[in-house]
Amino acid sequence: MAKPVSSAQGVPTHQGRGWAQNRTSADWLASTSNDIEWATRQEARASTSSSSRRSTGSSRQSRQALCLWLPTFELRLELVRSPELDSTSVALLSPGESTRRTVWQVSERAHASGVRPGQLVSQAVSLCTSLTLLEPDPAHYDAAVDTMLEVLTEITPVVEPAGRGRVFLGMDGLERLFGSPHRQIRRALRSLFRVFPSPLVAATRAGMAPGKFGAWVAAASARSGSPVVVPPERLRDFFARCPVGALPVDPLVISRLERLGIQTLGELRRFPEPSLVAQFGEDGKNALAWATARRIDPVRPQYRPRPIRVSLEFPTPVGMVGTLHGALDRLVERALARPARRGRSVTGVRMGAHLEGGGSWFVETVLREPTSDRERIASPLRSKMEISPPPKAVETLIVELTDFGAASTQTGLFDRTIESGRATSSLDFDQGEVPVTLRDAVKELKLRLGHSPLYRVVEVDPWSRIPERRHALLSFDP
Repeated sequence: MAKPVSSAQGVPTHQGRGWAQNRTSADWLASTSNDIEWATRQEARASTSSSSRRSTGSSRQSRQALCLWLPTFELRLELVRSPELDSTSVALLSPGESTRRTVWQVSERAHASGVRPGQLVSQAVSLCTSLTLLEPDPAHYDAAVDTMLEVLTEITPVVEPAGRGRVFLGMDGLERLFGSPHRQIRRALRSLFRVFPSPLVAATRAGMAPGKFGAWVAAASARSGSPVVVPPERLRDFFARCPVGALPVDPLVISRLERLGIQTLGELRRFPEPSLVAQFGEDGKNALAWATARRIDPVRPQYRPRPIRVSLEFPTPVGMVGTLHGALDRLVERALARPARRGRSVTGVRMGAHLEGGGSWFVETVLREPTSDRERIASPLRSKMEISPPPKAVETLIVELTDFGAASTQTGLFDRTIESGRATSSLDFDQGEVPVTLRDAVKELKLRLGHSPLYRVVEVDPWSRIPERRHALLSFDP
């Protein structure tokens, strides 16, 4: 087994904060991937992202983890489609922005010219006049991820994706099939040649260690073609020289630790747990658990819920927002009418489009409440479209119902459980007795108008001789 790498090789800091130790010419890859999310925070992602995979149970979880990471995954896929750009300065634009576009990922040549992720397009072009800007194609990236996961499931059933370009494999018990850890890694990398070209697989970094955090740090510390394997007895020593920026905690916690002069996980271990909890709360407790290798996050098998997908192809490309809104309403109606949706409410929805001249565009949202009402599903998608419209004319519009909630219910004609407005007209709203139907109506109006347009009459001075002083109008916002 390989020995743990030293801190001179570099360990990535939290969410694109750069490399903590000596920076080499190959380290630019890690600093250009702005969408990296830590494996130990997948539970939070699953509750907010409709495309996340959910755990199927703890019975198949694996303690030994293998992390395969391909930095700047999306940009590399674009260079595979356009190999003539491989020797030029290329930058991938950030998705989901309509104004003040920023740079998402940059090539090595562009990085050498001073272009950095997060820069405005005007700044990037001024630094590199020969810079080629590419629009993102999320549909192409997601299809590549799905194909990669399908291939890796032939090696182990315990596969947990962690964003595009990074995946964790549960390797417990596979030494009997594939041999030593290094042979297991080679077997996993060889399987990627079936879906990716050789240059893409050659740039993949691999790390194996107990738990997802250890495997991720090992993979980020590795070099292309040189995987890092950390045995359980060396895990604590491996973490000793890692910078505190490698911890998957709130960036504000990392900043405070660095201002206090705590640079490595070894220095963090000197502090007692009660002191860290008093200063940083739960993040302090978790940070010490990771630093001392007491917390081992197992790899759990994940799955993608099968969405309900409907699409509409236009005879000619459409760029008018009103036409797209009307098509969206029709698609939502068709999706809700599918037999697979009946009896279930919708909690997550995604809208996308194939654009004129190639490329794709996607927006997604998580509904505030489970619903099967067309307007409640289409309204947030229209808002997303207003904020981030398609960059080009739309050839095909797509709607996907991705997440589902409890069975939707409908009140029958003869089993009404909610009283009507006439029956509740005598209720005293000052005491909080507001009908559910009225509360829902006010909530919908606030979402559309930004404020409650309803008012209530309040008795102020009933014995006044001036009629205008007897009652007053107050805003009604239950």
